[in-house]
Amino acid sequence: MDFQEIVNTCGMAAAVLSVEKTDDGHHGEIRIICSNALYKQKMGDRYRDNMLYSDLVPKDLKFEEYCYRAAALKQHLHAYVEVKGLGFWLDGNYIPLSAEFDDEKLCHFLFCFEFTKNPEAERMSDVSVEVAPLVIETCIKLRGAESFTESMNRVICDIQEKTESFSSCIIMIDKEHNKYAPLCSRFRNDEACMDDFMPYLTPDVVFSWENTIGINDDIIIKDEYDMKELEKINPVWVKSLRSAKVKSLVLVPLRQKKKFAGVLFITNFNTERLVELKEFIELTAFFLSSEITANDLMERLEYMSNIDLLTGVRNRNSMNARVDWHVNGESPVRSPFGIIFADLNGLKQCNDSGGHEAGDELLKKAAALLKEYFGDYEIFRAGGDEFVVIMPGCAQEIFYKKVATLRAVSGYGSDVCLAVGCDWTDDQKNLRLCMHNADEAMYADKNAYYSQHPELHRR
Repeated sequence: MDFQEIVNTCGMAAAVLSVEKTDDGHHGEIRIICSNALYKQKMGDRYRDNMLYSDLVPKDLKFEEYCYRAAALKQHLHAYVEVKGLGFWLDGNYIPLSAEFDDEKLCHFLFCFEFTKNPEAERMSDVSVEVAPLVIETCIKLRGAESFTESMNRVICDIQEKTESFSSCIIMIDKEHNKYAPLCSRFRNDEACMDDFMPYLTPDVVFSWENTIGINDDIIIKDEYDMKELEKINPVWVKSLRSAKVKSLVLVPLRQKKKFAGVLFITNFNTERLVELKEFIELTAFFLSSEITANDLMERLEYMSNIDLLTGVRNRNSMNARVDWHVNGESPVRSPFGIIFADLNGLKQCNDSGGHEAGDELLKKAAALLKEYFGDYEIFRAGGDEFVVIMPGCAQEIFYKKVATLRAVSGYGSDVCLAVGCDWTDDQKNLRLCMHNADEAMYADKNAYYSQHPELHRR
């Protein structure tokens, strides 16, 4: 029986594809050798026998991985995915052909598929016996939490554990307003946190993801070979990945209807379980997208882009915007006003002895202390262990009295020990100068603290 006879026996669109084997254990050219009438009908006039698959449809690293596994490793694979460029869902089977059809350079498999206009539950639930319990357990956690935030945190922890990844996170993206922010994250290493990796997630990287994904349903990088292929498409992102020591990754888009709203981002996962984990991740991402869509995402994103998720006070972006609004006259800080800079003493020592969870708790306590005494004013987490308080319309006497109270409750031996610097002015033009003076005073206070207590390690 030849290849044409094989495809003609199929009752759905089918083609035989060849995969070129390379000496380094990867693949070279992937060609569509021949197909049946249904396949030709669905592919249209551009199809011809023995053509490169990428001349017919866009190049897809994940599809190529499945082709290689089916042809060279003789694995029978199934995938039900959304083909966004065509507006359909594709239910595809990758069926290995007998090795008698292969030679030293070429191996073959049968690809047959059906299109559905919308996702069908019966097809979507047709997953392997290994994947089914993983998805069910994750969905129970997704629906069982009391709040949206809790459910997202539970699920991202579950994903990190099941994929055996270094990090798993959800990043929400609002391209229209040029904003993005992490929704939740989990790291294998207790000493790592999202703040450590945000410098690598620059706007030019994050806002490139949508175009890089294109019409594909995700991006999967399993090794250096795949990384070099990605580099041809998006060198800026790959440079960032290498700097962050990312060796493998999965990036799955999260959508509100058809709008790109964020990504599920997994790094350095167990690549030996690639096929199993791909099923689990893609199906879980489908349910995550549904859950996020049901929770007024844009309002939540606006909140996230201005609020520090750990401490609940405003974040650095919000502080910078506040200063800009003052300078350009859009929303001036009412004078007289005072500025306080407060920096945690001993955070590094806390992290070293109790891990990042203990450090996070200390940061939360610092924010709670500031909210207790300055809750009527504007409190920002400027970054790391540094906080800033802007006190509009505050008389000089009241301002310095509040500063003295803060120093008294956050001195040496307190649960929350702060280095405090401040400045006050009745000149509305001097906001930036006032902030500079308060910052300098805070560092002077910190230096004095460590001079008086040399037994403590400087952060």
